Amino acid sequence: MTNLADYVFHNVPAQLSPLEEFLDPFTRAELDEIAPGAGARYLDLGAGGGSVTRMLSELAGETGQVTAIDQDTHMVAPGPNIDIHTQDLSTGEPLAAEGPFDLVHARLLTHHLENRVEFVHRLAGSLRPGGWLLLGEFVRSAPKVVSAPSEEHAAVFRRVLDGLYDVMTAKHTHGSWGHEVHRTMLDAGLTSVRTRWHFESWTGGGHGCRLFENNVSQKREVMIEAGIAAADIDFFLKDLMHNPDMVVRSHEFVSIRGRRD
Repeated sequence: MTNLADYVFHNVPAQLSPLEEFLDPFTRAELDEIAPGAGARYLDLGAGGGSVTRMLSELAGETGQVTAIDQDTHMVAPGPNIDIHTQDLSTGEPLAAEGPFDLVHARLLTHHLENRVEFVHRLAGSLRPGGWLLLGEFVRSAPKVVSAPSEEHAAVFRRVLDGLYDVMTAKHTHGSWGHEVHRTMLDAGLTSVRTRWHFESWTGGGHGCRLFENNVSQKREVMIEAGIAAADIDFFLKDLMHNPDMVVRSHEFVSIRGRRD
């Protein structure tokens, strides 16, 4: 089993802050519809910077409990109703916290796991009757340039993003897994399963392009080893992602939820 630490991005503000700016509104909207509220037990897997853990803590209130688990929890702030556990979720070992839970959340986690199908079944089984499983994933889609100063700017963007996605796929990240989660939840016995897809435009200098910049910066050496031109990567990092005339499509994000009867 591949260790999760071998291929995921590091939990640092430059990575997690843009992610939270992009994804937290979608997650909050889902929670507004399905979260059971005060007194419930919540599980946040791959807690990252802790923004969703904080949302769940507010929902749980003084009488509820949130358990946050990640292989790196240094950015997850403690709280009176928050339990924090450090665990590599790719090992297949039992979770550091036992159910049943009223809601289990994991964002940008399961596509990294080789045992992803089994893992979703385990999470479904950890829910109490009426509980919800909420998963969010990026899925690979063709890099899309909305507007660029020149065709060469657009071509460099596409080459570098395709190179990043190729490197991630080679490191066991399943690029189309988000499209398979819906069926997997049904197979796990969940009902009321629904998937939503999210795109938006990202402009150079904004939070989305800062995320692209950090992704590529963290994987720069691996990408060069894979044959991506260093000149393209450096132009992408130093110019493209800071150029306000560069407008691109975001990562494709899918949000999938299912309920245990």
